[in-house]
Amino acid sequence: MSEKTILKTGDQVQRRRPASNGSDRGSSVVGLAVFTPVMATLLFFVIAAGRVGTVESRLTTAASGAARAATHYQSIPAAQAAAIRTAVASLGQSEVSCQDGPKVYFQELDLKPGGRVSVRISCSVRLSDLALPGFPGSLEVSAASASVVDRYRGESASP
Repeated sequence: MSEKTILKTGDQVQRRRPASNGSDRGSSVVGLAVFTPVMATLLFFVIAAGRVGTVESRLTTAASGAARAATHYQSIPAAQAAAIRTAVASLGQSEVSCQDGPKVYFQELDLKPGGRVSVRISCSVRLSDLALPGFPGSLEVSAASASVVDRYRGESASP
């Protein structure tokens, strides 16, 4: 006879499963015990990826603002100071907390009209609070942006 017994009662067909011999008993508990850590690990990876992605996006915004701010100045020290102030303020407003603060690097700093200012910002993002074994304590994330100095600005004008 087949695995399923079919009983006909009137116009209805009823199907019954064969009686279990007990070999499946406890398999759902074992499945849950295996599935739960896998899902927890996946959840931690999603949270970490989201945190890194958010910080990278905010670093890109800060780098763009810093590069734009530097183009308004004609002296290198003033341009660097303005870029760093703008980057720190932007990251502070977007509530990005970098371990040891953000690091601002100037990849290109040509302040003559038509020149280019390129800024890269690095930030160490803390991941140790996720409490997942094997995760690093922090991850270095960086973003860069560039801005062109206005070609028609006057040589003597400086904000």
